[in-house]
Amino acid sequence: MANQITIASVQMYVHQEQKKNLIQIEKHLKHIKNIFPDISMVVFPELAVHGIVEDSVKASVEIPGELTTAFSNLAKNHGLWLIPGSIYESSKKDVFNTTPIFSPDGKMVGRYRKRYPWYPYEKSTPGKEPFVFNIEGVGCVGIMICYDIWFPEVARDLVNQGAELIIVPTMTTTGDRPQEQIIAKATAITQQCYVVSCNGVGFGGVGGSIIVDPEGATLQESGEGPYLQTAIIDFDRVRLIRERGIAGVTNPLKDFFQNTQLFSVYRNED
Repeated sequence: MANQITIASVQMYVHQEQKKNLIQIEKHLKHIKNIFPDISMVVFPELAVHGIVEDSVKASVEIPGELTTAFSNLAKNHGLWLIPGSIYESSKKDVFNTTPIFSPDGKMVGRYRKRYPWYPYEKSTPGKEPFVFNIEGVGCVGIMICYDIWFPEVARDLVNQGAELIIVPTMTTTGDRPQEQIIAKATAITQQCYVVSCNGVGFGGVGGSIIVDPEGATLQESGEGPYLQTAIIDFDRVRLIRERGIAGVTNPLKDFFQNTQLFSVYRNED
């Protein structure tokens, strides 16, 4: 149906070797295309192609480059929207944690640079801009990466740009994943949108991926092993919930924009 897509979130086992991870990504895409033809978008975890690296500078690559060409070919060969997690991007003197996005014809429609690296552990430069992209005739999708979801302003920025679905490639290897799942639900509720938080396993995280609908209901939630989550993303439902309210009564997004407040915490002081 129009205004709907079926999405796959791959809680992938992440290796330490890039070559193994690329092979793994391709195997998942081939399996999805062969077995689940209705799926039109596939999401992988943050840094799924890298795994845990000690030196992000050495691991970083230019965009566009060899790695993004590989992703482009995978998207085109399988005819899928592809969000391949994120990669370390080398840009002049900076290294960004960057998610490139590819359309089914293999075009890189844009990139998003993580705005909140997980300091002091993550050695990358913060991005500064929100990023959304439109699927023509369907809906608007925004991208965050992992720790970004802990900061409500990042989600608000995406929704202000029109996002109705927020995709969050994640590499949470620590014991705060349960709290992150709660934040994913809260983000879906307060922004009245779908949230897909895709974590890895092995050298890519502790699992616990989750897909949440615009009223905060969990559509998919997984444990600690490799797992393929699937869900129908209904953009018309987002629009209905934003118009009539959560449970038919509460509309935080509409009220936020109608009741214009000035918060001193957002003011830049000289």
